[in-house]
Amino acid sequence: MNTGGSQSRVVTSCTMLKRMLYKYQGQVSAALVLGGCDVNGPHVYQIYPHGSTGKLPYTTMGSGSLAAMAVFETGWAEDMTEEEGLELVKRAILAGVFNDLGSGSNVDTCLIRT
Repeated sequence: MNTGGSQSRVVTSCTMLKRMLYKYQGQVSAALVLGGCDVNGPHVYQIYPHGSTGKLPYTTMGSGSLAAMAVFETGWAEDMTEEEGLELVKRAILAGVFNDLGSGSNVDTCLIRT
């Protein structure tokens, strides 16, 4: 994408994804979590299969998301260290996997630093 020499914004990616999903009215069946850093700082977006979005400090998507969200809601703090945040994510994913038969068992994590 040509941005005229400036850095792309995370919200631009979010807008492109939600427009594509809206165009297909949920038939793509993709529930997405989009995260990234730009000149405005770090961002996390949730993008639903029909194209609706939310910008939150943390989010979960998928069949194990209720159990994972319960872990986030009880353990998240705004002033967490990077190590504490990673441990919280690991616990949330584990809760999602073990409390939902539809969840897989292979997980990749990605740490995004500003």
